[in-house]
Amino acid sequence: MKTPLEIISGMTITPEYSPDTIKRLMARLNLNEKGFAILMNVLPMTVRLWTSGAVQPCGQSVRLMQIYEACPEIVGHIIGSTEREDE
Repeated sequence: MKTPLEIISGMTITPEYSPDTIKRLMARLNLNEKGFAILMNVLPMTVRLWTSGAVQPCGQSVRLMQIYEACPEIVGHIIGSTEREDE
């Protein structure tokens, strides 16, 4: 299994995230608007704007979404719902 750093280093181009893609990612991560906003470190209104198509996510947000999509298990480590392997 690749480490998150190995996965990230292979991601040279960030894809565009459409409202539907963002909604699918939220569903895959089992997060509602508020939960996804907390994970992304943005306001829930920002997520609402992304999912409505009114605003496109910025580069850093797109990179985070790309990481979460490629390595969803990292979300568990971030929110603390899974134990770290080294503990």
